[in-house]
Amino acid sequence: MKKYNFNQYKFSGLLLLVLVVLIAAWQSNSRSTELKKALDSFQIEPGMRIDLIVAEPLVIDPVAFVFDEDRQMYVVEDRGYPDPAEGGAPTRLGRIALLKDTNGDGKYDKRTEFATGLTYPNGILPWKGGVFVTCSPDLYYLKDTNGDGVADIKKVVLTGFFATQTAQIRTSHPILGLDGWIYVTGGLNGGNITSPEHPDRPAVSYKSADGRFHPETFEFQVTGGKSQFGLTFDPYGRRFGTSNRHPVMHTVMEPWYLKRNPNLLFNESVQNVSKTEADAVVYPISNAVTSADFIPKLIGRSHAGTFTAASGLLAFNGTALTPAHQGNIFICESAQNLVQRQIVNPDGVSFRSRIPYEGREFLSSTDEWFRPVFLQHGPEGALYLADMHRKVIDHPAYIPEEARPGLDWESGKSDGRIYRIVRKDFKEKKYDRSTGLSSRSSIEKIMSSIASAEEWERATAHRLLLERNDRASIPSLKKIALAAAFPESRARALWLLNSLNSLDSDIIKKAMHDKVSGVREQAVLMAGSNAEKYPELVQSLVAAAGDEAIRVRFNSALVLGSLEGPGVVKALAKIASRDGKDQWVRAAVLSGIEKRMPVFLSSLREQQGADPMAYAAVMKDLSRLFGNAGTVADCRILLQEVLSASGDDEWRVSAILGLAEGTNGRIKEFGTSPKGMVYALQGTNTSSANVQSLDNFINRSISLAENENGRTQLRVLATALLGYTDFDRASKTLQKMLDLRTPPELLLESVSAITRLNDPRGAALLTGKQAWSAYTPRVKSAVISALVSKPVFISELFRAIENGIITSAEISSADRIRLMSNKDQKLSEQAKLLFKELEGGDRMQIYQEYRQSLALTANVQLGKAVFQKSCSACHTYQKEGGKVGPDLTGVKNQPAEALLLHILVPNYEVLPAYQSISISTNDGRSLSGWLVSETENSLTLRTTFGTDEPILRKNIATLSNSGLSLMPDGLERSISKDEMAKLIAYLKGGT
Repeated sequence: MKKYNFNQYKFSGLLLLVLVVLIAAWQSNSRSTELKKALDSFQIEPGMRIDLIVAEPLVIDPVAFVFDEDRQMYVVEDRGYPDPAEGGAPTRLGRIALLKDTNGDGKYDKRTEFATGLTYPNGILPWKGGVFVTCSPDLYYLKDTNGDGVADIKKVVLTGFFATQTAQIRTSHPILGLDGWIYVTGGLNGGNITSPEHPDRPAVSYKSADGRFHPETFEFQVTGGKSQFGLTFDPYGRRFGTSNRHPVMHTVMEPWYLKRNPNLLFNESVQNVSKTEADAVVYPISNAVTSADFIPKLIGRSHAGTFTAASGLLAFNGTALTPAHQGNIFICESAQNLVQRQIVNPDGVSFRSRIPYEGREFLSSTDEWFRPVFLQHGPEGALYLADMHRKVIDHPAYIPEEARPGLDWESGKSDGRIYRIVRKDFKEKKYDRSTGLSSRSSIEKIMSSIASAEEWERATAHRLLLERNDRASIPSLKKIALAAAFPESRARALWLLNSLNSLDSDIIKKAMHDKVSGVREQAVLMAGSNAEKYPELVQSLVAAAGDEAIRVRFNSALVLGSLEGPGVVKALAKIASRDGKDQWVRAAVLSGIEKRMPVFLSSLREQQGADPMAYAAVMKDLSRLFGNAGTVADCRILLQEVLSASGDDEWRVSAILGLAEGTNGRIKEFGTSPKGMVYALQGTNTSSANVQSLDNFINRSISLAENENGRTQLRVLATALLGYTDFDRASKTLQKMLDLRTPPELLLESVSAITRLNDPRGAALLTGKQAWSAYTPRVKSAVISALVSKPVFISELFRAIENGIITSAEISSADRIRLMSNKDQKLSEQAKLLFKELEGGDRMQIYQEYRQSLALTANVQLGKAVFQKSCSACHTYQKEGGKVGPDLTGVKNQPAEALLLHILVPNYEVLPAYQSISISTNDGRSLSGWLVSETENSLTLRTTFGTDEPILRKNIATLSNSGLSLMPDGLERSISKDEMAKLIAYLKGGT
């Protein structure tokens, strides 16, 4: 039998143990050195400090996190990012980590794998001892019921969120609103949402909007907003979102208000609070490379120096920074390794933000692996930050295939950090669960947290009260609602009482007189939702129409639009006459008068001291409403009353213009007139005196339009009205305006007016050789858009192409295809002949031929002239040019080959947002453009005019999405190789 030398094995084992300890120590020292280096790389606002509270291996790839009431941290780890660039099976590396601070020092030292096997999770919110997690196509509820730190409940409560786009363009950021609903971003993507818990409910479909769901019933609703990866509320329930190049967007209006008036041509919900695109500057201190440096998604992506990856914004209201930081919004910019601070100030119904200093950021790093993606409130009033920590943060789908192999997609996949930012003199308070807010807290303790100065405590207590639904909290909530020291607490208490169905009329009335307007805003909304129960609140809302704060008046208009009662319509008219210059106020007022337009008009006229500009703007939109949906008799009465009225020209011209615009799609009801639509409004049985009155008004409008010393806006309105008369009468005036000395907006309106006259002679005016040669690129683009929009213009367009006045390459591919598919066989064949070479040619071959131009030496400044001639009609560069296509200011970092490719082959890759949509309307118009916004009732197209055209859905005959760009191909016909070299040199010059 063989003898074993146990001493030898003992020594070997000891040696192995020593080696393991040494390796672990080395790794620990190495990691400590790396973490210290990361902290040293930060440049933070003076007076602030940044503390690391957890790092790898305890946390990996954090993209979102949240603290529960016990200060446990749930962290979303998107370990599988990036998902496959060209489809393929998703990975299931995503997980939720549960982190604990076991010694109360504010740093997290224990990890549990709460949930694993997820695809690409990206958002989290605590609820009733568990968490909701967004992970498209699903929204999960996860909960640990046996205390082992691992979720044993894992159920899908909502599903159908689109997962067809890349992982960063999906539903995310569940966040609890004051109203008890949980709001989520749409990720610029949307979905067809159902709940497995309620299989009998129909799917809720939506596109590029945001949404909300109720945490108890799982009812899903579409909301306003266009958020990508970031959603936040301020303490008064105002909601802000973000997308890559739009750092801060305010959701001003919800779609359910607009839905109540199907004839209102307004479909916006969001206003940019911050500067956007090329104006949204950042000041990085790293040398990070962004996907904009590679493109080919060229047109529309920016570069270092402006936001390219805005995300994870937070309206901060903690106490651990300074009072000056409360109310500020902080935004992550992961591509350029920084966090920006913006100061937010009221601006009418919405807000405007500004950066507090130039040349530096609130937080930036020289470390190119620092990837801030998410911000959160947390214990002790601090600002908390997730650093995904990757060498490359961009998704491979946005990088050209040939560039992908050169990038390191793997480095950093084992890393991740979460930081806490506080002021330098911040003193940590050790958490005592027995006295602090926790899952075991009494109602009394939770109530004291609602009244706290600390936002995280207020929000956590709010959630706990909703979860418990305990009516024992009602007496304390009533006291807080009226007497709490902090208005933020008063607002929360009001909403909690509302959620508990315990908000009485007396409290609402008192809250409507709170000294802080933010509280009054909320009180007005709750008065509206409780008006059926307490009818006396209607008069309180009528009184609120005179509040000193415009947002209170705005909310009053939103609420009053759904109510009936004495003084309601007069109150709406009062708000309109005071604030009608603001488009949001007009929409709020007009959305609520569908069945009471004549009464509202009468009340509006009775308003004393109305703001003239507000009155004119309201009258134009109101008259369009009459035109869209009023009875023929009411429209004719309105026309005659305006003609008979005295006073300011602007409101009268605006009103008749609005009527004409609205009735233009109702020819069957109003008939036609050889003198134009505005005369058809009068009908055939009108008196000669009425006709003379209209003749006089049109003559006055002609004088206003031609008055070179007049205010341009009034001239534009008068010119627009001429488009609803007849060609013989209006053409002389309109032809005069086809002159470069005419103000641009007036010249463009003259093109629109000629188009509306729908007379072939108008097309001949627009394409006259002398006129055409004098047009700026923007005007040429507008004329071409006009020529392809009217069937009666097409022959004249073809004649201009045949005569060499217009080149076929100036017509976009989408419009060429539409013309070649014309129902008129003769026109279709003629189009095919004219566009044969362009449509049949090999665009990539032309690109290859032009590549040699990139080797030419080119003068940057001479390229400016090429840009102005061929690009400026649609694109802005260095703040000059049109707004049809994306801003090109940042494309200097694009490879020259990518720029050339997208100039010559614009349909090579078209961003969905800029794909051409073609619409034909019931009144015979044809429009092309990209979709700006939409609601159930209407949509808005951005046309090559550079104008936004709202269209009621009921007036749409056909709608198609070609998937093509609005940008014309065939530019090689107007840009030589030498000019192309100059153009690209100019675009890459960045000056």
